[in-house]
Amino acid sequence: MPNFIPCDYNQTSMVVINYQDQLQPGTFEHAIHYLIDNNIDLSIFHSK
Repeated sequence: MPNFIPCDYNQTSMVVINYQDQLQPGTFEHAIHYLIDNNIDLSIFHSK
């Protein structure tokens, strides 16, 4: 199992910008985020 740090898009402690608010539906950034989270198989990056 990979040893990644969990990603939290609602984090505001170190960064003033809330990334979840920046990803508005219908934008290019939202489409890329959706593709990476739901459609692309990232298992090649996980250690075997």
